[in-house]
Amino acid sequence: MRKESEQAYVTALDELNIIMLTSYYAAKKPKDVMDDLFDILVEAYLLGIDHAGEMMDRVVVMEPEEMEAAVYRKIDGKDFADRAAEHVRNGDTAGLQALAVSEYHRVYCEAVNDGVQQVIRETGAVVTKTWRTMMDDRVRDTHWSLEGMTIPVGTAFTASDGDQALYPGGFANPENNVNCRCRLEYRRVNF
Repeated sequence: MRKESEQAYVTALDELNIIMLTSYYAAKKPKDVMDDLFDILVEAYLLGIDHAGEMMDRVVVMEPEEMEAAVYRKIDGKDFADRAAEHVRNGDTAGLQALAVSEYHRVYCEAVNDGVQQVIRETGAVVTKTWRTMMDDRVRDTHWSLEGMTIPVGTAFTASDGDQALYPGGFANPENNVNCRCRLEYRRVNF
C-alpha cells in the first residue's frame, strides 16, 4: 500500500502532461509556462518532504533554501526555466512535457533526500536507501543493475555506465534522468 504522499506524487505525475499542455496552449509565453512549472516543482518538493517524514516516522520541516536549490538546480548550465523557455519558443510540446515530468521527478527525489538528511542531522540516525525501478520493459538498461541495491545514505549509486547519483534524477548524464521513474526506499537501521 502506498503512503499518502507517495500516492499524491504518482497522481500528480499522471496529471502533469495535461497541466503543461494546458499552460502551453493557454499562454504560449515562456514566462507564464515557467511560472506554472515553478508552482508544480514547489509542489513536488513539498510532497517529497512529506514522504521523507512518513518514511522516517518523524516530522520533517521544509527548509526554503534547500527547496530553492533543488528547484533551480542547474544541469549543463541551465535550470528548468531556461529549458522551459527554449521548448516554448521552439513550439516543442513533447520536450516541454518530458522536461516537466523529469524535473518533477528530480525535485521530488531530491526533497526526499533532503528530508532524510535533516532527520539524520537532528537524530544521528543511521539510514540506508534501496533503489527501486518500476520493474517493467521501460526501465533503462543503466538502471536495471541498481534494482534492489541497498547502500548507506550519503553514498552515490553507480549505474552500469559508470554514472553516479545520490538519488534518481540526480545523474550527471541527462540520458539517465529524462523520464526516469525510479525511486528510493529509505530505512532507519537504528532507533
